[in-house]
Amino acid sequence: MLLAAIGFFFLGAWFYQIVSWFPRGGKSVTGTKSLIGQIGQIVRDNGTNMIVRVDGQNWNAKYQSVDRPPVGAKVKIISVKGLSLVIEPQNKLRKN
Repeated sequence: MLLAAIGFFFLGAWFYQIVSWFPRGGKSVTGTKSLIGQIGQIVRDNGTNMIVRVDGQNWNAKYQSVDRPPVGAKVKIISVKGLSLVIEPQNKLRKN
């Protein structure tokens, strides 16, 4: 009886992990990886770094193009390097 209870406990824990993971497709929902693809707004540009507001938080950001967007522009986060976001204009079409 005790072995059956222990077995059902572990089976239930395993089943819960699969059910809770499957609908999300295994994508990260927390941490810096969850920022990729989100839209932010530039709140400050000091020439070398930009400050971008995403979900009410300010993040350092790097823009990898020659034409820098103005303060107030909407940008899309394409990757995260350390604690800095790599951004591009929101309406830019990416070439793959």
